[in-house]
Amino acid sequence: MFNMSILPLINSSFQPGEAQNIVSNFADQDFQEIARAEYYYFSGQAEECSNIAENYLMSQNIKLKMSSCLLYVYSNLTLGRAAASRKGLNEIQVCLEKEMKNASSAENRAVCVFAGYMASVLLHLPTNELPDMDIYVTSLPHGIRLFSAYVIAHMAYLKGEYGRALGICESALMFRNGTYLISMIYLYCMIAMCQINLKHQQEAKDALMIAWNMAKEDEFLEPFIEHHGLLQGLLESCVRKEDTEIYKKLSDKVITFSRGWMAIHNSVSENSVTDALTSMEFSIAMLASRDWNNQEIADHLGFSINTVKNYLSNIYTKLGIKKRDELKNYMLK
Repeated sequence: MFNMSILPLINSSFQPGEAQNIVSNFADQDFQEIARAEYYYFSGQAEECSNIAENYLMSQNIKLKMSSCLLYVYSNLTLGRAAASRKGLNEIQVCLEKEMKNASSAENRAVCVFAGYMASVLLHLPTNELPDMDIYVTSLPHGIRLFSAYVIAHMAYLKGEYGRALGICESALMFRNGTYLISMIYLYCMIAMCQINLKHQQEAKDALMIAWNMAKEDEFLEPFIEHHGLLQGLLESCVRKEDTEIYKKLSDKVITFSRGWMAIHNSVSENSVTDALTSMEFSIAMLASRDWNNQEIADHLGFSINTVKNYLSNIYTKLGIKKRDELKNYMLK
């Protein structure tokens, strides 16, 4: 395999269970290392990912540098190291500004724009100063274009445009050329997020389970860790009892990632929410903050309505609040 792209594993087409073989087949040693770091990240081995990524933060090769910066940002969020994540974000910004002033190539400029959006949108940071991503997508390789569709859909999702985000994902999947497994997992997670916000619960569960079944052979847990809160209880509803051991691994990592995420995005609420609530409590709090009533939450999670009430009572106590409306001040936007 000869795949010298930004995030070369994301840009690779392969079937579930083949990720490690794909990594070992990269011809270029440096890109193989970046692909290995990707594998470590998506399979929940953040320390190993960060160690490799750090070696390429100052690389002169734009694709290696942007790959390593993105992996460094997100692996250190998972490890709860917000300062290290900010270092990666800063390197992306510096590189993007340089390429926009004097591009080394059209592809390298597109790579930096993609990295800028991936770093900002997925952390819910402002994108108003970034170039228009739509202009640069066609200069990216197919697997990265597919992931770009997820990023663009995520932008629409954050604006509450759930139908538009859903359409972007479905169109991207319809016109894909190959099984770009990692991009597809993220696209199906986004579909599930949109459907659950539209209160299409069965469609949301169906999309979540497609993503989960694609991911579990390689134990690609990280997409679900990243989206845990935004999936609003779907993992608890669909996966917790069926894949108990894998869910336990996932659940153990969710809170640490959330702490790092909020340290960058919402420092006011980081201690109150991520230190206080379990992953189940966080999911229920998210649903309640999105105006789901107790019966809807109970039906969604397979609980009794009294169980939901007890959870909410404990959540209010832990957060030091008295009513449902106050939850919106603490939850992910």
